Amino acid sequence: MNETSPVRIECPACAGRGCESCGDAGEISVTTCPLDYADRRTWTLLELTDLYERGLPPVAGGALDQATTFIEAARFVRAEQTRHKAELGLP
Repeated sequence: MNETSPVRIECPACAGRGCESCGDAGEISVTTCPLDYADRRTWTLLELTDLYERGLPPVAGGALDQATTFIEAARFVRAEQTRHKAELGLP
C-alpha cells in the first residue's frame, strides 16, 4: 500500500453512504499504515476495550485505577504469549 497502490476501504465517517469526508464516494484511500491514523485517545480506547473483555472494566477500582506501567506490561506479556502460541501452532 502506497500512494500509487492505495487500499480502498469503506468510509468510517459514513459507513459507505457517502459524505463530505469521503467526497461522497463512500470509501477512502489508505496509503500508509493504518496505525498511523490512531492517536493516543484511540489507543487508550482500544486498551480499555481489551481490558474490559478480559474482565477489568474502565471504572474506579478497575482499569482506570491501574498503573500505566502495569497495563503496558500486561499488554506485552499477552503479545508474547500470542506470538509463542503461534510459533508452536497452538490455539
